[in-house]
Amino acid sequence: MHIELALFDGDILLERGEVHVGVQQQVSTLALFQVTHQLGHETADVVLSDFQSPHTELIKITMDVPIHTSTDWETLDLGRYTLAFWCRQCT
Repeated sequence: MHIELALFDGDILLERGEVHVGVQQQVSTLALFQVTHQLGHETADVVLSDFQSPHTELIKITMDVPIHTSTDWETLDLGRYTLAFWCRQCT
């Protein structure tokens, strides 16, 4: 599964990146944080951690993302932050 991620502080885009989630656990390093990800039976386990910005108060975000294809951006409200993501199943 392919997941595109975008992290916002209010209306300000802090980071945008993408990861390819496979059966083996992997760590992808983006400019602002690391993404640890692994495909399970029905969900993808996705953890954002090691935030590198002194302006970001986030420590760790853990997501169990159902294996699906998004029809639009999906969002998680994290207080002053918003994590948007878009999922596509790989063929």
